[in-house]
Amino acid sequence: MTKPNMKRKNMNNQEHIVAVVESARDGDTTLDLAQEVVNRGGRATVVVLVGSRTGNDIKNFAEAENLTFPDAREIYYNRLAGVYLSRVGGLDTSAIVADGDYSSRSIFARAQKAGPTTIAMPRDLANRLGWRGAVARSTVPVLIAPRKAA
Repeated sequence: MTKPNMKRKNMNNQEHIVAVVESARDGDTTLDLAQEVVNRGGRATVVVLVGSRTGNDIKNFAEAENLTFPDAREIYYNRLAGVYLSRVGGLDTSAIVADGDYSSRSIFARAQKAGPTTIAMPRDLANRLGWRGAVARSTVPVLIAPRKAA
């Protein structure tokens, strides 16, 4: 009887990082932080933010493949999520792709529902006016990650 309770307690205390990344920018260390957590036996959720440029790419993809925009977006987002999942690795890793329609508040609410112990995000994003308040109000510790050195 004691062992199952101990196991359950350890599962509740498992390290879980939510790493916020922007698909248009490469080199942010948030993915490295997520990979470190996974390597230590923790979980990772990657929130991939896509911007308006991605919408244009999806529109072109839809036209080239004779798909509706929603179908093309679903395919694109699934592929994009797969790219980030493979970069972080681990069996207990998930990815969420969120387009520019989401506000910073929505992203933090969604991230916090995943039950993280830490949220990591790029410094450039955390410094934006719309994101500063969300970072300040976060109920989960937020780790601001610098860009990788050249």
